Amino acid sequence: MSADDTPLGLRERKKRATRDALADVALRMAADRGIEKMTVEAVTDAVGVSVRTFFNYYPCLEDAITRPDQDGAERIRRAVMNAPEELTALNALREAIGQELAPIEEGHERWELQMAVLRTSPSLLPRFLAAQGADERALVAVVAERLGQDPELDLHPRLLTHVTIAAVRAAVEIWVASGRTRTFQSIYREAFTSLADGLSD
Repeated sequence: MSADDTPLGLRERKKRATRDALADVALRMAADRGIEKMTVEAVTDAVGVSVRTFFNYYPCLEDAITRPDQDGAERIRRAVMNAPEELTALNALREAIGQELAPIEEGHERWELQMAVLRTSPSLLPRFLAAQGADERALVAVVAERLGQDPELDLHPRLLTHVTIAAVRAAVEIWVASGRTRTFQSIYREAFTSLADGLSD
């Protein structure tokens, strides 16, 4: 069992619960009022914590809405780097991202609400896209490291990363469009099977 697999201690569980509560309240307020009409104080009052506690978790209100779990990208990066050597880079990406998205079935309402907020509060979109871009660059770097290639000059790590992200996005879109009549993981696996038929290490 790795360090990442060990059960969380009580302190860490409480910290994550507080972080999640702040993000959930911020998102719902943004959906109800719009980002322009909400404050950090309103969010912390609703959760019952101090403003200082809020800033222990998020640098600003916008990050609580667009990046509720800022550790996710790092967990994916570590999982790709530590994946068994016999896995292709594509399969390492599939397993790492699939594990991170495992709770999506239960958390679909939050994901859909975030997308709705991004549509109604376009001022949030640049921050959201910048965060996505930073996460993608970090993923390119770790794939390149796994393959022993240059993240800036070699095509393969960048291509693998971008088609992986496209497959994830397509799986989510089909899952939502179908009314979630199929499990997300079944669509996700199908997407990566299609990729593997034409793309490998």
